[in-house]
Amino acid sequence: MRVFYLLALTTVLCMVGAVVPALAYLALALDVVLVFAVLWDHHRASKLVVSAERSWPELLAQGAVSEIEVVLKTAGERAFELRLREALHPALAESPVRTELGMLPGRRQRWSYRIRPRRRGRYVCGALVGRALGPWGLAWHQRTLLDGQERQVYPQIRWRGKVGQLLLLAQRRSLGRHPQRIQGLGTEPYALREYLPGDALNRIHWKASARHGRLVTREDTWERGARLVVLLDCARGMSGLDGERSKLDHALAAALALTRVAVGRGDQVTLAAFSDRLDRQVRVRGGSRSMQAAYGSVYDLQSRAVEPAFDLAAEAALALESRRSTVVLLTSVVDLASAELLRRSMMRLERRHRPILINLQDPELVALAEGVPDTAPRAFAKTAALEILQANRALGVSLRHAGVRVVSTAADRLALETLEAYLTLFGRGA
Repeated sequence: MRVFYLLALTTVLCMVGAVVPALAYLALALDVVLVFAVLWDHHRASKLVVSAERSWPELLAQGAVSEIEVVLKTAGERAFELRLREALHPALAESPVRTELGMLPGRRQRWSYRIRPRRRGRYVCGALVGRALGPWGLAWHQRTLLDGQERQVYPQIRWRGKVGQLLLLAQRRSLGRHPQRIQGLGTEPYALREYLPGDALNRIHWKASARHGRLVTREDTWERGARLVVLLDCARGMSGLDGERSKLDHALAAALALTRVAVGRGDQVTLAAFSDRLDRQVRVRGGSRSMQAAYGSVYDLQSRAVEPAFDLAAEAALALESRRSTVVLLTSVVDLASAELLRRSMMRLERRHRPILINLQDPELVALAEGVPDTAPRAFAKTAALEILQANRALGVSLRHAGVRVVSTAADRLALETLEAYLTLFGRGA
């Protein structure tokens, strides 16, 4: 700023120099002196030594506020002004972060700022750039204090409300610190014994009875080490936004929360992501390391502009588990053609497994269906939205009659509805 003031002064002298020639020579001399002063001040600013260290949090999660700290230190003998610019990736912050610090000789300066990552994935942050002001305040010297770093942004990990309570219980059970309350009848075969009066007829093991020549009753216990397959749709329909996050972001967070609860129960989980192909597949067999590997395998999943191959997903689930298992499919039905393919695929799964369909409602379709159109194009859009919603209801009714559990919910209740649908299979007390 001082340089501009001096330049303005020399400009005034040049204008007056048109009348008084001596002032023109004075203005020229001041220009020469000013150029040398700026160059000298810039040279002295470049000699200022500044070191920086950046501390990242252990984990960056989408939508969660994280604090980053930068520690700066100078080895010079005088104080100076330092301007900092942190060039963060747009997925981490809407704009670069800037600040000004007064650096004192031999002392550390701490600068902390908060970010709220907006998108999942792996991103390279820009460099930390600093500008040091020369002793005369005429020039700034810019230097790169820290190079860019690669960071990973994970899906939502921390939950509140009932979802958070279920995750906490799952963690405690996996650590053996929570007594498991069991209600109702189990479904896992435990032992065979001789029939006693009063035993239910549906508990009789007819093959064993024929083999031994007398009635034999089957004793069941609560199912442990159950098998779960989570199918996550990553096709075109999951790319739409629901609030600040995409539908795939919500579905992936719900799928990982379901995986954590199932692993806490002692279940064996396979998580498979598909679009028009099988994109990712990871098996989770329990333990914190296995869950970390699961997060590391799917955290950067992105939707693809293709139609979902529900038949391929059903074939993958049948190939992954030969025993009767639970299959949870998370998707968002926004296309009438894909709805019929989804129905046939779920019916095929029901022949061997216990399928659960989690249908994430599309907020734009709901808004169009509930809105009042004021133009002809909006009226046609409302009609199309109502037709899709009606087809979704018909799909749900058809699948429920076939024995498939169907849950249609909004994004803010997706994780809770998914967990409840799964835990209901094993009884409320489980």
